[in-house]
Amino acid sequence: MKIEIPKKSFALILSCILFSFICICAHAYDEPAVEVVVQKGDNLINIGKKYLAHPAKWRAVAEINRIENPDLIYPGQVVLIPMSLLKWASSDGTVNFIKGNVEVQSGESREWTPLLLNDRLKEGSRIRTGDEGIIEIVFENGDSYLQSPNSNSGLSAARKMEGKHTLYKWFLGAGRTITKIKSATGRESRFEIDTPSSICAVRGTVFRTSVDSTESTRSEVLKGIVDIEGMGQKVKLQEGEGTLVKKGAPPMSPKKLLPPPALMNPIPIYKNIPLNFEFGKIEGAVFYRISFSKDSDFKDILKEQIIKPADPFKLFEIDDGQYFLQSRSIDELGLEGLPSDATPIKVRANPMPPFIESPVDKTVYREKSLTLKWLRVNDAVQYHVQIAEDKEFNRIIETRNNIRELQYETTKLDFKTYYFRISSIAKDDYQGEWCDILSFSIAPSAPALPDIRTR
Repeated sequence: MKIEIPKKSFALILSCILFSFICICAHAYDEPAVEVVVQKGDNLINIGKKYLAHPAKWRAVAEINRIENPDLIYPGQVVLIPMSLLKWASSDGTVNFIKGNVEVQSGESREWTPLLLNDRLKEGSRIRTGDEGIIEIVFENGDSYLQSPNSNSGLSAARKMEGKHTLYKWFLGAGRTITKIKSATGRESRFEIDTPSSICAVRGTVFRTSVDSTESTRSEVLKGIVDIEGMGQKVKLQEGEGTLVKKGAPPMSPKKLLPPPALMNPIPIYKNIPLNFEFGKIEGAVFYRISFSKDSDFKDILKEQIIKPADPFKLFEIDDGQYFLQSRSIDELGLEGLPSDATPIKVRANPMPPFIESPVDKTVYREKSLTLKWLRVNDAVQYHVQIAEDKEFNRIIETRNNIRELQYETTKLDFKTYYFRISSIAKDDYQGEWCDILSFSIAPSAPALPDIRTR
């Protein structure tokens, strides 16, 4: 019996068959693979000799790509080759930045040894950072991996293949990292971070990964795209999204990351210690993470703290210099939001105001001329004295800013109350903050009492 199939139905059936074929092929090379573009004169055998660790496995390449005749491939055709079949050489990472206590286990050794700047990190190495330990590893292709304090990880694979193909795999057991991929990856290269609860596959991105004490994983994408897999299920994180993967559970649906809280009332120069920073309110934020660093890349972090949104961030000990402040919000899932821009913070608290020895605050004196005395201040080469008739110093009656001694004698003063303040001046002529405003009064001597004697 002959069955007539309408042209439209035939086209639909053909499309379904073709779609099924594509899906089967996609499933067949689900492992990391690279794309090789066929050149004129190529066949699978000579491609195998060029790219494969074992050239005879060209047959496996043929099967994956559904190529029946190894000679029947054409210029411009794309052939997928699993990374597991490729020739490869080691592609060590280099310690580009290090701070605090950072140790490494290499190869089969169980001994932990300190890592140093410019050390090479080989495949199979394990890293742990202490309370203030920070390390950045940079690879030959420019990809970088920054590990925060109290974190441990392992470099499972660091390989380069024919051409520019690379494979980097980390295992993050605990702690926090930020990864920056210099160029787009995908089927050409692979950067992957495995955790106890997820697999993070990167495609040209900047993203954060953290593992907490319950082995739950949080991933936050700042640029690019990341595929997150857990319990056989995948989600795709776009730029500005994050997800939580609890151990033994699939990834949660992508969630939009919160914006950073704004620094309130920034000033050009911070002159008073402790430094005190307050931040605006972000709806949905449970906590803020505040980072204070010597560099705008936030590698050389001096202090990092998680605070409640209503609380200030304080620094009680800090040298004069240029610093940078960054803030980000944390939501109820523990996902950290987008970082603020690096805010420059200039600190110039020195020279400090001098400690006043005399006159004593709010004391009445009978002499019309007084000597002001104070203690020496480190980094001060001279001092500035001001005396006024009002505590706002709108009516200044004496001012002198080139005093090199530790005292100053006033001119003769009228009978009234006066206010004074003193500041220190550094050798570069920078004047520090004034001391607290103090006061004294000049009053006439009490008249002598008559000499009354009993007669």
